[in-house]
Amino acid sequence: MTDILTKTDEPRNFLNIPIVGDITSGSTHVPQISKEEFAALLKPVLDHPDVHCIGWRQYTPYFNDGETCEFSAHQVWLVTKNDLEQYKYLDENDPYMVEEDLAVGSERHPTLGGRPCHWDDESRRWLYEDYRGEHRALYDAANALDGAIQSGKSDHVLLDLFGDHCQVVVYKDKIEVERFSHD
Repeated sequence: MTDILTKTDEPRNFLNIPIVGDITSGSTHVPQISKEEFAALLKPVLDHPDVHCIGWRQYTPYFNDGETCEFSAHQVWLVTKNDLEQYKYLDENDPYMVEEDLAVGSERHPTLGGRPCHWDDESRRWLYEDYRGEHRALYDAANALDGAIQSGKSDHVLLDLFGDHCQVVVYKDKIEVERFSHD
């Protein structure tokens, strides 16, 4: 395991001025996964026979209270064939017009199920119950993909494949990228 504090026997300098002391290596960025690793997370979700599509929004904010504006992906959702039947207002060709109920990670996704949670005042944290639902493998696969997308681990892949300021909807036979106005 690499030590965060690195020491070197080689003298360091900048502009021919010696730098002395312990140099802390680090990054404000999350380590990135490859396209192949991203594909390995997406494939089990997309290959599930009940999945109609999965999507998310990705963009760099235009303004962020003076902080650096950084790219990220948001609100991953999953629509199954059952969801299309249950939510009649969903247009099969426009499924990203969904409510929070279809968000991956929601404790009440109608098809995926979820892990109900509640705030515990004593421990001052969210406590999650056991999984409730009938599609544990799909739930786990969708949450692994959601985690990679929303954690920032996939930012380089997402930007490279789909660009900035967009909404991405992945179907079994096509990937639709549409400009997204977010601010």
